[in-house]
Amino acid sequence: MRGAVRQRGVVLALSMMLVALLGLLGLLALQASTLQTRMASQLLASLQALESAERLLRVAEARLVGAAPESCGACLPPFDGAPAVAGLPWQQDGAGRYLIQNLGQSEHARGMAAGVPVALFRITAVAEARQARVILESVLALPLAPNHGPARRIAWREIFEES
Repeated sequence: MRGAVRQRGVVLALSMMLVALLGLLGLLALQASTLQTRMASQLLASLQALESAERLLRVAEARLVGAAPESCGACLPPFDGAPAVAGLPWQQDGAGRYLIQNLGQSEHARGMAAGVPVALFRITAVAEARQARVILESVLALPLAPNHGPARRIAWREIFEES
């Protein structure tokens, strides 16, 4: 009879260790699932901010056809996309803002026919979605003669911020 009592104690100890091990395994799975959910949420926010910034570039490009800003002197790119840098005229639109800078004229714009005079514009768009922030910049060539076609985006880049 004593042997049976000892075996029941061992079975109880083994089952308690197994339950603790399964609980720890479940906790680790829950933690991994939570981490993956956060990563997916951050990716979604980044993609939404990218789409919003691209929309802002298109809004600014459409605005250029109507009224172009005056040519700027040094035309340095805005730093950090901040709305109040050096008094630059940022335009607010929805969940973001954009800046149009007139870079002047050229007859040697990339992707345009040689000798076609164009006005060059730098457009910087900053969009935010939750904790994500995206800064896009494009250069647009606007032909000065109407028979040389519509405005064309000749450069595009995403500006990455160090965090």
